[in-house]
Amino acid sequence: MLSGQIADDFENGLISGWTESIPGRWKADTGGAITGNYSLHHFFDNSVSGYDCIGLPLLNLHPAEGTTRWTFTLKHGYDPSSSNSWSLFLMSDHDPETFSNGSDVSGFAAGVNLSGYDDTLRLWKIIKGSISVIAECPVNWQTDIGTTAAAKIVVERSEKGDWTISFHDAENNLRATDTGFDEELFSASWMVLNYRHTSTRDRLLWFDDLKIEGVFYEDTIPPEITAFRITGKNSLELVFSEAPSDDILDPSRFSLNDGSGTVLSVKKKSSALLELGFDRNFVNKTENHLTIALLCDIAGNCAANEGIDFTPAWIEPADVIISEVMADPFPAVSLPQKEYIELTNRTDYSFSTNNWNLETETQKSLLPSTEILPGEIIVLCSSADTSLFSVYGKIIGIKSFPTLTDDGRMIWLSDSSGDLIHGIGYSSSWYGDKLKEEGGWSLEMIDTGYPFYNSGNWEASSSIRGGTPGSINSASRSNPDNKFYGIENVFPVDSVTVILSVSETLTSLASSLESILIDEIIAASVSIADPLMQSFIIRPADLLGRRKKHTLFITGEIHDFSGNDITKRSVTFGIPERADKDDILFNEILFNPFPVEPDFVELYNISENVFDASRLYLASINSETGDTSEINPLSADHRCIMPGSFFVATTDLKKVIERYPFSDPENIFDAPSLPSMPDDRGHLLLLNREMIVIDEVIYSDDMHYSLLSGKEGVSLEKIRPEILSEESKNWHSASESSGWGTPGSENSVFSPAPDAGDMISFSSGRISPDNDGFEDVLVIDINPEGLGNVITITIFNEKGGFIRRITENFLAGDKASIVWDATASDCSLVDSGIYIILIELFNDKGKTKSWKRVCAVVRG
Repeated sequence: MLSGQIADDFENGLISGWTESIPGRWKADTGGAITGNYSLHHFFDNSVSGYDCIGLPLLNLHPAEGTTRWTFTLKHGYDPSSSNSWSLFLMSDHDPETFSNGSDVSGFAAGVNLSGYDDTLRLWKIIKGSISVIAECPVNWQTDIGTTAAAKIVVERSEKGDWTISFHDAENNLRATDTGFDEELFSASWMVLNYRHTSTRDRLLWFDDLKIEGVFYEDTIPPEITAFRITGKNSLELVFSEAPSDDILDPSRFSLNDGSGTVLSVKKKSSALLELGFDRNFVNKTENHLTIALLCDIAGNCAANEGIDFTPAWIEPADVIISEVMADPFPAVSLPQKEYIELTNRTDYSFSTNNWNLETETQKSLLPSTEILPGEIIVLCSSADTSLFSVYGKIIGIKSFPTLTDDGRMIWLSDSSGDLIHGIGYSSSWYGDKLKEEGGWSLEMIDTGYPFYNSGNWEASSSIRGGTPGSINSASRSNPDNKFYGIENVFPVDSVTVILSVSETLTSLASSLESILIDEIIAASVSIADPLMQSFIIRPADLLGRRKKHTLFITGEIHDFSGNDITKRSVTFGIPERADKDDILFNEILFNPFPVEPDFVELYNISENVFDASRLYLASINSETGDTSEINPLSADHRCIMPGSFFVATTDLKKVIERYPFSDPENIFDAPSLPSMPDDRGHLLLLNREMIVIDEVIYSDDMHYSLLSGKEGVSLEKIRPEILSEESKNWHSASESSGWGTPGSENSVFSPAPDAGDMISFSSGRISPDNDGFEDVLVIDINPEGLGNVITITIFNEKGGFIRRITENFLAGDKASIVWDATASDCSLVDSGIYIILIELFNDKGKTKSWKRVCAVVRG
């Protein structure tokens, strides 16, 4: 280590060793020389405004190892301004040829009007073109020095970062000085004199008597990586101990993770700072290794296989989760009567919340920047409420905290790129406790290991305070997610757009185009349609046809966040048509449920068309006033009702499914509301969007099987979906063996249609009226010719005694189905035996016809 210097007084008339930004614009000449015979002079007559640079390489200078002093004299032959100024970059990481007027330079400079235009002599620090003042010498160049005099400038830096700038007059008298401190150092590769001028004020700068004193010694040590910064998922900045040679710009010199990744781009951001761009993302939350095959400096010192190990950690879905929500703090138990949301970091890594947002369907709230530490639990609340929650741990106040509606809403957390971190679509039904649902209690996640388990992983807090903000949830326990149901809905918006909805968040589906098949052809595209990644926009490869059935199928290895394989992979759908009268019929109704359980209405599509459930409505007619209720949409979502399918609407599908073991959950859906359905009697209408009545049913408690001991929780079922809903005789109580109802499934009392061609046919030769779902009733199908047929059916015992007239003068049209449930006129059950059924027909042509058939009644 040696002390040394660089000195040049230009008395040899040469500028050898100096590098110009553009050759031929500077020279050592005698015209206007400051001292001696020669000075460095800008002599090029430029026709436009601009700048010119000239500089010396600072080989072997080590300012961090001792005091460095720069001494020079300078004359500026024009009053300085923002457009006419000079600055000497004492240390620059850019050479004159790449200097670009200092726009991307890092280093230190002394001069006038590098920034601003007040003509003061200053010492500046520059970081990638961004300028800050270290010291300000109290001298005005225009008034204190002028355009004819030269000034001697001395700048000194200690090895610790103490700076001094001084101005001396022509007689070497100290006139002004100032000090400052900045310990940071950039590459000391170059000293650059930068001259900014207008087209008429060039050739007016002279420079002389340069001396640079400091610690100089020959560099025999190869460069090494002194620091690095991960700037993205596939980009990295490297800082070197000195400027590497230009060979470093060759991407093939770099290798990531033993060759599994390669460098696509190498950008020199300064002489000792590189930015690398890779062909793939780093391996997140795992140690990665970068190797440089050969790393050399400008002096030719080289090191082989220089490398670094680094572990990137960027936020991924469910790394930080919403673990508790206080949506309804009124009335408070003992917590502050304010809304809050709790976040939990599930990982061993820290994450910055810089540019994160807490969002709802209508609000977007920016989180202040802070660090969420590994395993940390923090509370989000309104900025105005932070003092109320400060006792509960780390608090983040949000200026515009989103409104948390009591009944539920979608809320999610997104990162700086707008990507989902975690979110939920909570509902008041998640509480699982009617009392706590009324307010003052938070919703808590049960098992944070399954963050996308939705309603199955949330319940009301059991803490005596009403919630556990900032600490482990009172609901915390093992609650594994062992099943992924899969497709919940598929609906075609038009012939080129299909909306797919799934039961849980799928973070990988949008990037798995090959997994989506429509009619066995891979879809053209798939994109995310909702922030929780449970809804997707699918573009079919071919146009969807009208009045055609299509099938969407999810193939391949598609799993939920918990790793469960998808269960329901396919759905049949079609482009909906407008429903008209008798296209869809009532098929089963529950109007007298058990207490705190819901009604339900089952419909059956008997047509060949597809219908949109959201364009169908239910209404009721008050039997006393005749008034029609408000209409109730069958579904809040667009859903296809396919030909030959059931559709059950209720207000609590979970309770319906739990109550009726022979139900089909795939055909049961939550409706926003149902019309009033009194327990004794009622009148229901099914309407389309144009308010045309598609079907109607008038029900009463008397339509139930007369010998039932109780009727609560027992549904009424039609004998056959396609027969008239308005005829009370076409309905019967659901069987006991079916669990008293079959919502979404074939009715327990279903009787298949007879073979075509038979004018009179019976569903069976006997009735076994035990309500077990087998031969509980007799269905008499009549297929007369013509339309004006009137039918009367009378039941006699085997001795000819009158039992009951089950229909009289019934206008049948071209067909009719009449039901006998083995009861007499007084609604009592008949005895076992043989019974004669007399069927009499009178048509509009005056012809009469009658048939006698027999049926056995068998009672256990």
